[in-house]
Amino acid sequence: MTRPSLTVIAFTAWVGVAAVVCVKPLFKPVSGTVFVTYATAGREFLAGEKLYDVPHPHTDNFRYSPLVAAGFAPLSLLPLGVGGALWRLGSIAVFVTGLVAWARRVCPEVPLAGLFLLALPISLGSLNNGQANTLILGMMLWATVLAGRDRWALAALLVGSAALFKAYPLALAGLFTLIAPVRFGLPLLGTIAAGLVLPYAFQSTEYVSAQYQFWFENVARDDRTTRPLYSGYQDFHMLLRVVGIEIARSPYQLAQAGAGLAAAAVIVWLRVTGSDRRSVETAAFTLGICWMVMFAPAVETSTFILLAPVMARELLDAVGRPRWAKACALAGSGMFLIAMVALAFPHHIHRPVIATGVQPLGALLISVAALGRIVTSRPAVPELRLAVPEPGRARAA
Repeated sequence: MTRPSLTVIAFTAWVGVAAVVCVKPLFKPVSGTVFVTYATAGREFLAGEKLYDVPHPHTDNFRYSPLVAAGFAPLSLLPLGVGGALWRLGSIAVFVTGLVAWARRVCPEVPLAGLFLLALPISLGSLNNGQANTLILGMMLWATVLAGRDRWALAALLVGSAALFKAYPLALAGLFTLIAPVRFGLPLLGTIAAGLVLPYAFQSTEYVSAQYQFWFENVARDDRTTRPLYSGYQDFHMLLRVVGIEIARSPYQLAQAGAGLAAAAVIVWLRVTGSDRRSVETAAFTLGICWMVMFAPAVETSTFILLAPVMARELLDAVGRPRWAKACALAGSGMFLIAMVALAFPHHIHRPVIATGVQPLGALLISVAALGRIVTSRPAVPELRLAVPEPGRARAA
C-alpha cells in the first residue's frame, strides 16, 4: 500500500480544517466565535447605536475602530451563520495564498507541504473562532511579497488597512518605512487617513465622532497587567511577572518602545552593512512579527497565529540559520505544543499551565532563533580577482 505524500497530508489537513471551521457556523452560529461581536457592531453602526461598552448575548467587548464596525455592516445583514462562514472563508483564503507567496519568495528551498503542516497547529485557535488575526496575517504576508516586487504602494495599502483593524501591524509599517520612506511611507499615511475618515461617509458626523471618543476611552481602560496570570496578556510582561518582577503599565510601555527601536536599529544595520534587499525585507517582516507577539499591547492566545510562518521557517529552513537556532526553535515549538494540549482540557487544568508563561516563553525562544538567523547572516562579498597582464602584453610593455 502506497503511503500518502507529505503534500497530500498537508492538503488534506488544511482542507479538512477549513471545511470544519467554515461549516460549523451554519449549524452553531454563536458557538466559540468572535464573529458575533463583529456582526453586532456592524448592525449597531447601521442603526446609529453606540458601539462600545454595550453588553449583548454571545459577544465580547468591541475594541476596534468605527471603521471596522462599518466594514462588517454588509455581513451583518446576512444570517449569522452565513456571515460567519463567509468571514472565515475569506480570511483563510487571504492567509493561505499569502503564506504560499511569502514562502516561495523567502524560503523557496523549504517544502511547502512541511511549512503548512507546521504552521497549522498554532493557527487552529484563530481559524476556529473567526479571529481577525487570520486575515491580518495574510495581509501582512502579501504586503511583504509585494514589497519584494517593488510594489510599495500596494504593500502600504495592505499594511495600513490591517493597522486600521488592529494597531499592531504599525510595527511592520515602521520597519518598512525605514526601507522605503517615500514609496511606502506616503501611501501608508494616505491609507490610514482615508480609513479614519471613511466612516463619516456612511453615518452622521456627530455619531462617528462620538464613537471615536468612546473607542479611545475603551482602549485607554484596557489594562490587564494586574489580572491573574492565566487571564492577562500573554506577552513579555507576563514573563516578568512569572519570575517575580512586577512593573506597572506606564513603565512597561517604555520597554515596548525600546524593543521597537531595537528592531528598527537592526534594519538600519542591515542596510548599512549592505545586505540584499530581500534579506532586509524578510528581516523587517520577521522582526515585526516577533515584536507583535512579545511586546504588542494586547497579546492573547489567538495572537500567536502571527508566529506561524516564522516558526515553521525556523524549524525547516537551514540556509543561513545558526546551529543553535534550530534547538531554540524546537524548544519554543514544544512550549506551544504543551499549551495546546493543556487548552484542550477544562479551566481547572489548563489555567495553571497557561499561568506559567509557557506561551510567551515559546514566542521568546522562537524570536531568539529568528533574530539569530538575521544577525549572523552576512551579505555576500564579491569575489576579488587580480588583473594579471597577458604574457605577450607584458613583453611588449
